[in-house]
Order: sequence, then structure tokens, then C-alpha cells
Amino acid sequence: MGDASIILTTYGSEEEAAYAAKAMVERKLAACSTFFRVRSIYTWEGKVEDGFEYLVIYKTVSSKADNLKEEILKTHSYKVPELLEIKVDSLGESYLKWMLEVLA
Repeated sequence: MGDASIILTTYGSEEEAAYAAKAMVERKLAACSTFFRVRSIYTWEGKVEDGFEYLVIYKTVSSKADNLKEEILKTHSYKVPELLEIKVDSLGESYLKWMLEVLA
């Protein structure tokens, strides 16, 4: 049973992460959004950056994943936002049922 996806992205502020996380649930693009502060080390414009960001984990059904990614890209403040999709191939039946109900 695998009709779900996890979408990951990072935001530069807690305010932006909270706003985006709530907006995607309200728009029924994600059944649930979880976010927390993380330390990221990456190369940007030729320099190694080391700083804090907010990682948002969006839980959605596969049929909504493309629309969710499109909306993230459209509304994100980063020039090149991180956008990762993990297809879930194992999920609790009751959790999937709940996701399908709230995203209908």
C-alpha cells in the first residue's frame, strides 16, 4: 500500500515555515505539515554556508504531490529552494485512510 509522498523543503525563518506549513494544509495540498529548526551546511555562490533553517515535512497523497511542489516553488522566498519528494511504499492503513479523507 503506497499512495503517499513526503515532500521536504527548508525555509530561512520560522515565520515563513509556519505560514507555508499551515497554508498547504488549509489548501488541502498536505494532510499534515511538521517543521523544526535544523542546521544546514551547503555551498552557495561559491562559498560554504553554515546556518540555521527550518525544515518542513509535508505529508500528502501521491495525487496531490505535484500540485504541492508547484505551490511551494511558486511561494518560496529562496531563489533555489530545496524540494525533495520521497514516495512512501509502506504506510499504516488507518493513516492513509485519514490522509485520503482530509485531502478529498
